[in-house]
Amino acid sequence: MVIGIQIVLLAAVVALSLWVFGRSLGSALRGLAVGVVANAVTFYGMVFFLGNVGIYGAMPSWTVLLSYVVSVAMLSALLLGALAFAYKRRGLEKRGERKILGMILFSVGGALVGFLTGLLFFIPKWFNETLGDIPADHFVFLLTQGNGSSTVQQDLEVLNKMVVPVIFLTLLGALIGFIRSDVVFFSRKDDDEVFRFRYLRGTSMLVMVALMVGAVPYAFAKVPLAGVLRQSYVHSDYIEGNFVFANDKNVRLPEKKRNLIHIYMESIENSYYSSDLGGYSRDNLMPELAALSDTGVSFSDNTKHGGPQQTYASGHSVAAMVNMWAGTPMLSSGAGDGSQMSFPDFPTIGDILHKHGYATTYMVGSDSSWGGTGEYYRRHGKFKVEDTPYFKKQGYIPDDYHVWWGVEDDKLYEYAKKSLTQLGEGKDPFYFILENADTHFPRGYVSKNMTDAPFAQQYANVIHYSQREVVKLVEWIKAQSWSDNTTIVITGDHLSMDGEFFEGWDPAYNRTIVNMILNPVPGLDTSDKITKNRQYAPFDFFPTILSSIGAQVNGGQLGLGTDLFSGKPTLLERRGKDLIDQEFSKKSTFYDSHRETKAKTSGPQ
Repeated sequence: MVIGIQIVLLAAVVALSLWVFGRSLGSALRGLAVGVVANAVTFYGMVFFLGNVGIYGAMPSWTVLLSYVVSVAMLSALLLGALAFAYKRRGLEKRGERKILGMILFSVGGALVGFLTGLLFFIPKWFNETLGDIPADHFVFLLTQGNGSSTVQQDLEVLNKMVVPVIFLTLLGALIGFIRSDVVFFSRKDDDEVFRFRYLRGTSMLVMVALMVGAVPYAFAKVPLAGVLRQSYVHSDYIEGNFVFANDKNVRLPEKKRNLIHIYMESIENSYYSSDLGGYSRDNLMPELAALSDTGVSFSDNTKHGGPQQTYASGHSVAAMVNMWAGTPMLSSGAGDGSQMSFPDFPTIGDILHKHGYATTYMVGSDSSWGGTGEYYRRHGKFKVEDTPYFKKQGYIPDDYHVWWGVEDDKLYEYAKKSLTQLGEGKDPFYFILENADTHFPRGYVSKNMTDAPFAQQYANVIHYSQREVVKLVEWIKAQSWSDNTTIVITGDHLSMDGEFFEGWDPAYNRTIVNMILNPVPGLDTSDKITKNRQYAPFDFFPTILSSIGAQVNGGQLGLGTDLFSGKPTLLERRGKDLIDQEFSKKSTFYDSHRETKAKTSGPQ
């Protein structure tokens, strides 16, 4: 729709230019250039100043469309009028010769410089404004994960704040080749020519190059390009020196196996609790979850509700799962389509439990091809992956169904009950992983079933509703016949990236993710000495989760993680977070030697 309107507007501007300047190729090109400039300026203004991110990729409102058309028309008329006045008063004079080769070279060169400038400015701008200060591993992952699902809002923002702005700046750069006039200055007294500036095209190119040069430090300031270079060329052997491989000798499961359920709650933090519980503000967004947490075991960095420190390469969903699952950071990524995976081949909880006869299922309300997650689970534990393609194949949802990331959490929990019922009726112990998504940024997904909105911000209300529904799911699990022999682990996956929600927060407040282990195996030390005032990382959950279902972890360490129930000091308690983040941000030859560079699929599940 918008593109069609733009074509009509360009045609109208070209026609107006032919009428004003006469019928010639030069007049047509002048009109085309004016039309492109007017469209670009209007687009930039509506997106970056008025906040309309639905220009492309969606049907804008008629008000937005009318505003766009009027703005382009008025700006085009103004520019054509200014050019006509300048040529009439001889402030601009066309050169007699027209060198086609020079025009082509300047157009191609200008387009290239404009494209590079756009890449260096608009992409870092969007990443920084949307995600804040993210580490290099997260930045690389987002650039390369590919082949994944997203929300409509995110798609619109990426299209209108990154892709289209780069295209427009490329077109503006190409217009430099269209310049073939001199700027002329005349004496006021006798109207004689005083000075003629013949380098307008070259000067315009220099200005574009200067913008590109200026965009380089801007890009380095907004996104972690220096970190990307560091993790490519600065080496560290820290991971190798502290890594413990899981094997049959240091991990032993009990004869009576316990079921394990791990629920990853998207972006759920302890900061959402009220300040008296360890949260940030006066309001408690998660009262039901707080009460549930008190019935289990939670490891805190303080004496209230707290959690692990978010270490380098654990700050997005896939990286968080790798940390908790394999006891290792997820250092940068490869192709997200499953052909060149960045995942490490280190043993995981899935590998260990599948080897001991567990039935394994991973459920997510999006397409599991995002980041290659589904294939990772299939390779490490032969997981049955239940995602949106699976739900469509089973007839749960229509083929064209897509809400938020794919399927909203309300539906996901009903599907989870079906799968858990089947697993509970089986003869084998089971390991079930569930990942929700309604609390993903920006502002979360407002469920149709959410009837109350007690807080001013949408994101707060979404969090409030989401945590209550998770608790309802847990209560359902507790009511099942197999629940007595089932341990439930609930963790936030990573800190929220909704910058708008955290605007104005005290940066000194230490944000951590929620964590709780419900119904762990009896006999574990859960005293305050073990669970309070602990400095630990997401990768410490690897041996801790195994220990919670009765596994004997000899030495108390697996991967880089320490079994928190053992009471032994973690890497963070021994070395500190700053050192670990610094070492993880460097290139590890040991880690690289354990990358799964080629995915081996087990076929669709």
